[in-house]
Amino acid sequence: MLGERTYREETDKRGKEIGTLFLVATPLGNRDDMSPRAAHILEEVAYVAAEDTRTAARLLSELGVGNRLISYYEQNQHVRHETFLRDLLAGRSIAVISEAGMPCISDPGEGIVRLAVEHGIPISVIPGPSAFVSAVAASGFDTRRFVYEGFIPARGRERRMLIKEIASERRTVVFYEAPHRIEKTFRDLVEAELSNRRVVIARELTKRYEEFLRLTVAEAVAYYDTVTPRGEFTIVLEGADEYESRTGDTGARSEDELVALLRNCFDDGMATREAAERVSAETGVSKNDLYRLALSVKDTH
Repeated sequence: MLGERTYREETDKRGKEIGTLFLVATPLGNRDDMSPRAAHILEEVAYVAAEDTRTAARLLSELGVGNRLISYYEQNQHVRHETFLRDLLAGRSIAVISEAGMPCISDPGEGIVRLAVEHGIPISVIPGPSAFVSAVAASGFDTRRFVYEGFIPARGRERRMLIKEIASERRTVVFYEAPHRIEKTFRDLVEAELSNRRVVIARELTKRYEEFLRLTVAEAVAYYDTVTPRGEFTIVLEGADEYESRTGDTGARSEDELVALLRNCFDDGMATREAAERVSAETGVSKNDLYRLALSVKDTH
């Protein structure tokens, strides 16, 4: 049985014991970052649901933990949920781990947590390393308010829309990026008129070749023209508030520019209010002001 401080047995209305769902953070790369409590939980639960069983097997071996592993990744998570739920309701406790860092954050786990909440199953978090929190902390940018975007979509309209939202975001922005897409992402940020924004590129966090590059977006494009990206990347982008405070450049749009953007929205078949909301998200201009301008543009369009 798990230690009293780390395991909570609860009963449902029929008096049946219910297991606990443990969300266990694992090291990003440095095994010394594993907490004793996390290692103890991985040893004592009925089994460990792991995003990558090969990585998890190495971790458990190094910790001297001999527990059973069950694969739990994006493609099979819905199949696994029925098994996990049945075992938890039968009184078996389960630990969920991702390949590295905190499960459920751009990794599997959200679905089983939602089911656990719906069925009154206790959930316990064993905190630890998180790549995006670590990168923000080391960025030197405003950490009072920031937004986490996970992975930017690889292509299509969804990607274009998110890039536009990032361009107008007032807060510090942090996201993950794959090495084979990082050059394209910085070029897209340049096209979104963010060339002079500062960016921190955190690579291989906690690992032997950990690196923090502090550049502008334009400098990042030039850098990766000569350097092949390797490793795992977390990107932290200076928000519009901090950029404007630092440079005095508000990026204010002229009325002619706003009219052109609204006309583009109308050409795409948008209604007046939808067009105003779209341009507001892109430019930061008041929705009400843009709605009034859109009405006048619509009359002459």
